[in-house]
Amino acid sequence: MTRKRDESEVVREAAAGYGVTEVPASELKNDWHRWLQRVSEGGQTLIVTRYGKPVATLSPMTSDAEPRRIFGALAGSVTEEDDVVSPTGEGWDAEQ
Repeated sequence: MTRKRDESEVVREAAAGYGVTEVPASELKNDWHRWLQRVSEGGQTLIVTRYGKPVATLSPMTSDAEPRRIFGALAGSVTEEDDVVSPTGEGWDAEQ
């Protein structure tokens, strides 16, 4: 079911030109798929408001941004020691 858009929404979209648009959280919730399509395909950035105050930004991903991968994320950050289990020759008293 599509809802009828009010005049303020039409004016707000025309003024934004699919650039940055403020949208109330309740409106975003009610028509999530349409807004998500505008962000992903149209490149629009949304500023989500709650009670008239900005609370979040929804913007398209840049093409060079990739999600972080778990495997290999620490590659090159760990150093290797030669032998960590052989005695060092230092005196050590464990009962102190």
